[in-house]
Amino acid sequence: MLSHLVIRNFAIIDHLEIPFRKGFTVLTGETGAGKSIIVDALNLLLGGRASTDVIRTDEEQAVVEGVFEPTDGAAQRVAELLDARGIDFDGQLIIRRILSRNGRNKVFINGSLTTVSNLAEISRDLVDISGQHEHYSLVRVEEHIDLVDTFAGLDDERRKMAQVFGEVRRLRRRLKKLREDDRDRLHRIDFLRYQLEEIDAAELEAEEEEKLDAEVERLKYAERIGDAVRSASNHLHDSEAAAVDRLGHALAAVESVAAHDEALEELATRLDEANVLVSDIARDLQDYSADLQSDPTRLDELIARQETIKKLCRKHGATVEDILDTAAEMRRELHELENAEELGGELEKKLQKAREDAWTVARSLSEKRRDAARRLGASIEAELADLNMKDARFEVSFSPEELPGQSAPPAGEGPTLEHHGFDTVEFLLAPNVGEKLHPLAKIASGGELSRVMLAIKTVLVDGDAVSTYVFDEIDTGIGGATADIVGAKIEATAHSHQVLCITHLASIASRSDHHYLVEKFQQDGRTHSTIRPLDGEERIEALARMLGGHRATEKTREAARELLQG
Repeated sequence: MLSHLVIRNFAIIDHLEIPFRKGFTVLTGETGAGKSIIVDALNLLLGGRASTDVIRTDEEQAVVEGVFEPTDGAAQRVAELLDARGIDFDGQLIIRRILSRNGRNKVFINGSLTTVSNLAEISRDLVDISGQHEHYSLVRVEEHIDLVDTFAGLDDERRKMAQVFGEVRRLRRRLKKLREDDRDRLHRIDFLRYQLEEIDAAELEAEEEEKLDAEVERLKYAERIGDAVRSASNHLHDSEAAAVDRLGHALAAVESVAAHDEALEELATRLDEANVLVSDIARDLQDYSADLQSDPTRLDELIARQETIKKLCRKHGATVEDILDTAAEMRRELHELENAEELGGELEKKLQKAREDAWTVARSLSEKRRDAARRLGASIEAELADLNMKDARFEVSFSPEELPGQSAPPAGEGPTLEHHGFDTVEFLLAPNVGEKLHPLAKIASGGELSRVMLAIKTVLVDGDAVSTYVFDEIDTGIGGATADIVGAKIEATAHSHQVLCITHLASIASRSDHHYLVEKFQQDGRTHSTIRPLDGEERIEALARMLGGHRATEKTREAARELLQG
């Protein structure tokens, strides 16, 4: 949901901060007060087109900032998209967009500078705005298929389709790579053989680097180590005051009187153990010293080996293990290239089998989708009839028009398989009797689009991933009972989604959970727009003015109270 919106120097707005809550929120006010400007600013936050014309007169920048809290599936999708772009996400999405007269516009998401295209992709499932805005699923034909599938509950089928199509695409890429130009293939074979010969000649062993480093370190300091070991051996065993002799004398002295004091027996035992331990250490030091040799030739060989490994690491990987993994991958590729014809035949068979499997899944998906589309069309027409569009016809158009046969057509023929199947879907509308069906985005007015969106959202309310709906112009051309029905449907939708609605009708505004009044005034020769929440008597007064043609009377106030009481 949208929890906060900040607008600065945007059209007639110098500075607005609007906190939004869950449920049904209406924005009311005189025509031209700035209500739709707020929606335009929100559309900008969602990746809409920008123009310097919206920057307030005499200002250099316009800034729009919003705080969103995506829920459920939308939150997971946002998290994945942000993670792929290295942007932090803790459940809250802070979007900031700056428009400058010099054309140096900027977009920030959670403090990170990004692009408008990234913004549009990341914010796609956050808000649906009615009216003539880009960020509106009904005018984005590519999203119509998702709305049909949501209505049909085809999530599992879509996942299966994406999986089998992914296998087709993987095999197709592998076959294409295998069948590149013969000259390139032969060059690649020569290159791989040369690289493998170099690696194989080195006869690398796993964990070899650690062993080399240890031996080189020992040989580099062999003379110093030898001096230290001989000194230690001398102190323990070879000198006149050797530790072994001194311990022997100490042990003999204690043993000579131990019979007269039991406490000395335990000390004598410990001295004996110490004498044995020191004697063992002295022998080990002597053996180590005998084996230790300063071998410059061996050291040079080891250093040369280290340099060979470092050179290979620079070319093929950070460690010997990486090089060995790279070599294994090279061998696999070399085998494929040397046996391209045979492997190509095998891959062709696998690809054909994968295409047939994908076609079977796609056809089943299309069959269910087409059946659901008929039911969706009937449901939406019924909703539109309630919304004073009783003569409207709504239809879901499919390409191909008819469900294809069960057998997959030859490659390059028939409809193209994609991750969602082979269907292309578009919503068609005929608003009035006698009119032909036309693409929804090309024929519907802003008010009609708002009502069509409300109809669709009413039908899809339980499965729609978008958490915030914005209805602008929804009350165009309606009143009386129809307006009351529109208000009731929006109120019902707001039980599970956040709804923002701009309206001039009291029958709609009275059903809201939160009511904001947008006003404009003049100060120091400039026009300003403000917004403030209404409650209690202020809300009654605003509704009364809406009922009385901008003039509140006791009669209209009483009518406003009745509307609020439901």
